[in-house]
Amino acid sequence: MWVLAMGFENGKSASELLADGEQALAAGESEQAFEMLDRARQLGVEPDSVQRFAWCYARAARFVNRQPDVLAWIEEALESAVDPVQRGAFLTARIAVCRQIDVHRVLGIADEALASADALADEEAWAAIISHAAFAAYRMGKKRTAARYAEMAERRLLQSDSARYDALRARMFALTALGKSEESLSVSRQARDLAIAVHRRADAANESNNVAETLLELGHPEQARDEATVAAELAVESGHRQVELFARVLMAVATAEVGNLDPALEMLRKVDSHTVNPIFAMDAAAAEAFWLLERGAASDAERAREVAQRAIGESGDSGVSNRLTVLYSQVARSWARAGDRDSARAALENARRLLDRTEPQSELALALAFTEVFPVSDAQRRTALTNARNRILRGAALREDPRAYCVGVRLHRRLLELSGGVPTDMLG
Repeated sequence: MWVLAMGFENGKSASELLADGEQALAAGESEQAFEMLDRARQLGVEPDSVQRFAWCYARAARFVNRQPDVLAWIEEALESAVDPVQRGAFLTARIAVCRQIDVHRVLGIADEALASADALADEEAWAAIISHAAFAAYRMGKKRTAARYAEMAERRLLQSDSARYDALRARMFALTALGKSEESLSVSRQARDLAIAVHRRADAANESNNVAETLLELGHPEQARDEATVAAELAVESGHRQVELFARVLMAVATAEVGNLDPALEMLRKVDSHTVNPIFAMDAAAAEAFWLLERGAASDAERAREVAQRAIGESGDSGVSNRLTVLYSQVARSWARAGDRDSARAALENARRLLDRTEPQSELALALAFTEVFPVSDAQRRTALTNARNRILRGAALREDPRAYCVGVRLHRRLLELSGGVPTDMLG
């Protein structure tokens, strides 16, 4: 069986390589950590180290974007795993990896993983699984499912800081799914502070990104930029390249939202989509295409189309579809500006056909595309604008700072201006 120690490499056993990998990961040397752990896997890990190894290997894979490789190893190991502790470790690692690359699969494997963690009385694994499942439910628009996982986390008395951290994340995802952005922001800040207190700097960086993203959605780009800057610094310290890159995407969006489009687009251009996980890559492409069109300089429309179409082409391989409406909407706008109405309408139809209502910006991006593809007199254009205006104002009514929500988010402000202007009580 693969878990039996089989030899040494450069005088070191698999157990020693595992210890070295753990130290490298803690020191923020994620590339070296993954290499050591991968060599340990090839040598064969001792049975009593499997639980430690599976958790560490999955975590390192996330840091260096090697999740598919590790998932293949986990699936193979599960086929022969009989020992309950070993099997539980693989089930937890599998759901952690799937959460990064295939959220649609997470809910289907959550129950088995939770049952295993319960049977082993492993509260940290249980809470981590709850967090991953709540995230998947949120991304899939399953609000009740996300809320159910959050309620499970709230009902259980958890002892460890690690478990309490994951329970907070489950609550944050559920609140986000329910549109309770301010509450979600508060819980995410609690999770970030707890991660810092227990020296989980990579997790603190990730939570700072969540805080920044919510601040952007609420129309507070200056605060979001500050938070994303902290996230990038923490990510560099902890060796979490993926979180660092997404922090830079958020920093760029915040920079654009305050009106500095040239430096923002230069920041987005430098994001290498091949080194970012699929979810982040789609987000980065959607942001770059949108802001290129907003700038509207020579060749920006063509560049936006290239960026969006490349991301669309890669979405099938990655299994990420949540941004397709936004991306096709930018393609439609770019063709409209090039004067190719047939291509613009074809792209717009794709955007409408693939509409993902779980993404807050999808319907609004689609409405903005309608304003550029169809003439002012067109009934479909008027309907899309009216619906978008109503959606934004309904959202503003729920916000603590409705003015920021209406004018601090470029997409909101543009649609309100196109549909009769920002209400005067929002301008004071």
